[in-house]
Amino acid sequence: MRIELYGVLSEVADTSAFDVAVPVDATVADVLATVGAERPELTPHLERVAVAIGDRLVHSTDSVGNASELVLLPPVSGG
Repeated sequence: MRIELYGVLSEVADTSAFDVAVPVDATVADVLATVGAERPELTPHLERVAVAIGDRLVHSTDSVGNASELVLLPPVSGG
């Protein structure tokens, strides 16, 4: 599965995308756990990210099914 990173996440990981292997029955939480294990520098950020499949935000308990890409979006702040 392709993981796309934006904002501070891509800065911390020094890349905008990378691939991870996940089982077909994986949940979003499973994928985030895999990302944290393979890219420990992202771990402090993973509990606050928004996650999207395509143009739809998903929850940690949602199945990733046959999605080929997961997008991780950092929290947004501002005034």
